[in-house]
Amino acid sequence: MKGRTPAVTETDDEIIISSGSTSAHIDRSSGLLSGYSISGKDVVKAQFRPNFWRAQTDNDRRGWKTDALLGEWKDIAVDQVKVSSSTEGGCAVVGAEIGYGEKAIIYIRYRMAPDGSLEVTYDLKIDDSMPEPLRIGLQGQVDSRYSEITYFGRGPWENYSDRHAGVFLGTYRSDVEGMMTHYVYPQENGNRTDVRWFTLTDSKGRGIQVIGSQPLNMSVWNTTQESLDKATHIGEQTLLDGSYVLNIDHLQAGVGGTDTWSIKSRPEAHHRLLEKEYRYSFVIRPTTGFKDAVNAARNL
Repeated sequence: MKGRTPAVTETDDEIIISSGSTSAHIDRSSGLLSGYSISGKDVVKAQFRPNFWRAQTDNDRRGWKTDALLGEWKDIAVDQVKVSSSTEGGCAVVGAEIGYGEKAIIYIRYRMAPDGSLEVTYDLKIDDSMPEPLRIGLQGQVDSRYSEITYFGRGPWENYSDRHAGVFLGTYRSDVEGMMTHYVYPQENGNRTDVRWFTLTDSKGRGIQVIGSQPLNMSVWNTTQESLDKATHIGEQTLLDGSYVLNIDHLQAGVGGTDTWSIKSRPEAHHRLLEKEYRYSFVIRPTTGFKDAVNAARNL
């Protein structure tokens, strides 16, 4: 790959890989992406953590009762982390092995190219003893200055694997508030499916682009998943100050709804996450505007 191999700086707390004005920080204790900065401006405000859960929907809560059936995933605890660094083909690589006891293991690989783009690869293996998760992805927080959102995927309103027949692939623009759906009883909301790429930019069109190696699910909120899950009425959730939540997901279970009061409310089997191994990847890169994003997505 053309260009100078990104620099790797190791401290007791983190591994920093950088190229030009772009740098990524991987926390040693968690193995997670804790920072991504462009020209000294921090984009990432909170670590991107594996997420297997969602704020319960009406069907989850009142119907198939996911808390009781799948609750092991809600607060699953990490018991082992191994982190290593290397160089490979002109790129800097950091690998993390994250263990959840005998329940699951994740291998995350961060690979920075000379142009500052960061490829994130996520491999999940689930033990046969575990129930199905509701979501497979990464959840973090992004600085609120990058609040203008453009994406190529299904839209313009929220959609899910079993709720997207009436939405179509296209390029859509919004802001954080516009990406959300405010249900009277707060719950999971704002998901977009079949997302090929999206950008998070400031008022000048500068920020980051995320390009999936396969279609992604994504959503953004001005509150946390925990706050959405705790609230029982619209307006009760605590709003974030200076950041917002970004979900970069591989998959999320469907909404279901054959009825709303029994096990029949769960999604059909092909809209549930019943496999024991999952893998997805995406690239995070600096972007300078819409034309740059379109060209990058075409050429990746």
